[in-house]
Amino acid sequence: MARIRTIKPEFWRDEVLASISAEAALLAIGLLNHCDDEGYFNANPKLVESDVFPLRALTNPTPTLLLELSRIGYIEVFSGSDNKTYGKVANFEKHQVINKKTPSKIKGLCELRQDYQTPTVVLPTGKEGNGKEVEKERKAPKVAATVVACPPDVQEQVWKDWLTLRKMKRAAVTETVVDSAKKEAAKANMSFNDFLVVWCRRGSQGLEADWLKPHERQSFAQQAADIARSTVPAQHTGPDPVLLKIQQDRLKAVPPTVEQLEKMAALRRSIAK
Repeated sequence: MARIRTIKPEFWRDEVLASISAEAALLAIGLLNHCDDEGYFNANPKLVESDVFPLRALTNPTPTLLLELSRIGYIEVFSGSDNKTYGKVANFEKHQVINKKTPSKIKGLCELRQDYQTPTVVLPTGKEGNGKEVEKERKAPKVAATVVACPPDVQEQVWKDWLTLRKMKRAAVTETVVDSAKKEAAKANMSFNDFLVVWCRRGSQGLEADWLKPHERQSFAQQAADIARSTVPAQHTGPDPVLLKIQQDRLKAVPPTVEQLEKMAALRRSIAK
């Protein structure tokens, strides 16, 4: 359920918020309407999109927009004890005055903070159950997350973005998964770095070489070369063909006869009357 919230004038001149995309800034405002009275919200990208962008076609996928807000510290993301992903608008209580505050039902579910800037992945998977089984699971020590190092042929920021996408999709990151992704990149005749960039742009849980479109298979250098060829005119060593055509037309032109000139003058006089 949406709620009435306030937007301070300082929001529009905030230099940090100005560094993110316009869609991410719009999402930042929308989350204020849809978070609870303590700033918590369900961070499932599909639910967020249906709440904030029900009628808008987005340029960037919702997971990418949430990532932008997390990077600047506007939101925090948590793994819930119910195996769902939740978020919180940082410093919500400092900027919103809530009368008759309703306690958050989500706050108690948030157990483990997901740091988007740290490449830790694979949150422990819980079991379904009731009563003592659930209580035992909550009290059990958390299993350390598996950390897969950034490959040497992948840019660090691209690797972090991909890990974040896997987190949001609640998909594991293991050496087996990475090796499989490298094989798909090789099948697509792409570098592993470019393959992961396309993966992040798509915002999908998985990606196979057969799913790629022709332009996605091109390296960024090839794409830049194609753009240059289509936008930069070719170099001509001879005379300009357009100027040659104009000169040829002038040579072929025949001056009007005296009779034609008289008729044109008579027509102008009639129009002037």
